[in-house]
This record gives sequence, C-alpha cells and structure tokens, in this order.
Amino acid sequence: MSAKPTLVLVPGLSGRSTWDFPFIAPMLCRRFEVTEVDFDAAAPDLDSLLAIVDAAVARCATPPVLLGYSLGATVAARVSRPLASLVLVAGWWRPSPKLVAFANSWMTLRAEESTALDEVSALALYSAEGWDAARALPADSVTDALVALAAGVDVSEVDLSATAPTLVIGGSHDEVATTRETQLLFGAIRDARYAELRSGHAVTHERPAELLELVTSFAAHPTEFPAGSIISEQSP
Repeated sequence: MSAKPTLVLVPGLSGRSTWDFPFIAPMLCRRFEVTEVDFDAAAPDLDSLLAIVDAAVARCATPPVLLGYSLGATVAARVSRPLASLVLVAGWWRPSPKLVAFANSWMTLRAEESTALDEVSALALYSAEGWDAARALPADSVTDALVALAAGVDVSEVDLSATAPTLVIGGSHDEVATTRETQLLFGAIRDARYAELRSGHAVTHERPAELLELVTSFAAHPTEFPAGSIISEQSP
C-alpha cells in the first residue's frame, strides 16, 4: 500500500487546530498523514508564527499540502519551502475595517470581563445559515494575542510568490476577513484559483463537508484548473 500524502493544518484566531478543525481533521486523516500546528501566546508576531509553520513543513518527509485557515492562511501564504499544494481558507490581503473592529471589541470585552463576549464573537464569526454550528472562541491569553495580532496582519506589501499551486477559499458571508479581502489575496498570488462557500468566517465549522470536498479534490489534482480560475461550489 502506498503511503498517504502529508497535510499540515494551520489554525486561525484560536491558535488551536483541535478547535478550528474539529470536523474536517478526522475526515482528512482518512486520506492524509495529518500534522496539526498550534500557536501560543509566546509567538506574538507574524514572523514567530511563520517560524512555527515553517518548522512543521520542514519535518515532513515529502512536500506536504499546507492548509491555513483565517490568520493561519495569512501565515501559510508566506511559507517559502517546497509544497505539494497550498490551500488558504478565509484569509485576507489586508485587515478589513470589520476585522479591526472585531479585534477592538474582543479586547474591550475581555478587559471588562463581559459575559457578552461569547455571543459577540459568535455573531461576528458565523453566518445566519451556520448559526446552529456556532461556538465562541476560547477566551484566554492565546486567543487574545492572536486576535490583537490579526488586526495588524497586512500582507499587501509582501511578495506572495507561492511555491506550489494554490487554492484560495472564501466565505460569501464572511464579515471578519471579508470576501473582498480574501479575493484580493487570491489576486495577489500568481498560481492561484478561487472558490467560495456559503459561510461566515467560521467556514471550518459551518461547511466542513463542502470544504473537505474542495481540499481533497484540489490536493489530488492541483493543476486541473489553470491559475486564475474561479471554481464553482461542488456538492459533497
């Protein structure tokens, strides 16, 4: 039996792959050797996060599929090591005004120890269609550091010369990264394709089956669609 291909998961604002990929990770493990990256409050800047992801990719025996979500997508977009393919989910080119407002609200409510924090974060991250899947972000020092960092993560001045075929996935109801900024990220990467799911920012919770279909199809045939293609949504 041939060995499974390798896939590296990079989390978003929670900093924890187990929190950001609770549904899709077990399904991916059936087809890939999955490595889950975690961030912590000791990695307070983009270069520190990039070093963590870079080290995870370096440990893979063969170039992996690299999947970054949310803040993790903006980190993964900067990885320069050889990759089999790159998937960027709900990432952004520049922080949108709504992302900055979300970060400011998070930090204010955390400082006030407000009981409204869970509801406010869920309202921001999930669409109306995905409300049944809503979960509040973990309220701790790791999330605090990453949310604050996210509000300033701007890759519009960075050379995003991806080393592998890239798929950028946006959420049509994403009001945190915003669809516009995800599309701008797609436009900034030469060898990229774009797909969109009917979801808020928390696409890994709202649309795990559809996301799995996109990821596995792309990983199997990363150049099936030429760079610049818009891939229509597929039913799982």
